[in-house]
Amino acid sequence: MTGEMLLVPGVEAHDHGKDDVELRVGGKPFAHIHSPDRIDVRLPKDLKDNLLGRGIASRSPEPHDREGWVALKLGRNPDLATITRLLHQSYRYTSATI
Repeated sequence: MTGEMLLVPGVEAHDHGKDDVELRVGGKPFAHIHSPDRIDVRLPKDLKDNLLGRGIASRSPEPHDREGWVALKLGRNPDLATITRLLHQSYRYTSATI
């Protein structure tokens, strides 16, 4: 997933420890990949609320929750298409705020 997102113009990866990578656009983080079990993404409120309501995501700790972040648990067989789509939505949302 990280490799695919690095193909998107302006995306940079920053190492955050053993298995953690932060993805940024314009210096602003839009995703944290906590391999192998969790990805945190920053989303617009309507999409965040939709994912929370459907049980697809869980709230991130404060203050990240207020900033639109949610946590996606990957599990044993993650839906990579959905996760990739959410990463792209997070990228677009964050890009529009810089």
